[in-house]
Amino acid sequence: MRAKDFLSATDLSKKTSATLDALAKGEPEKLIILKNNSPKAVLLSMESYEAMQEEIEDLRLTALALARTETFNEQKALSHARIKEKFGK
Repeated sequence: MRAKDFLSATDLSKKTSATLDALAKGEPEKLIILKNNSPKAVLLSMESYEAMQEEIEDLRLTALALARTETFNEQKALSHARIKEKFGK
């Protein structure tokens, strides 16, 4: 971590607008907020937050798909033809 990735809570309160503008521009990508020299929070741009949420969802779906492949039973599965027959078209 670089020193510019950290911001004190006091500085954040004094420079809120400028800090939010910088985050929106991606300068920096994230800020770790310090209170009494201890990390207390992380501040992200909406773009970074949304990208992180999408990646988490992709990983969750991948894990779910992998778990399902381990328990897949071909004998109990319905064929594509049977699904079409059952649900039309």
